Amino acid sequence: DGDGQITTKELGTVMRSLGQNPSESELQDMINEVDADNNGSIDFP
Repeated sequence: DGDGQITTKELGTVMRSLGQNPSESELQDMINEVDADNNGSIDFP
């Protein structure tokens, strides 16, 4: 949505458009792997 962050909802939308079907838990795990400040999303300054 242009706010500089990728949330689990946004990541899920992208992955489903690519034919994947991740669970909410899997999406959260993916975000947690690269979430530098532990705010629950991937940030792009």
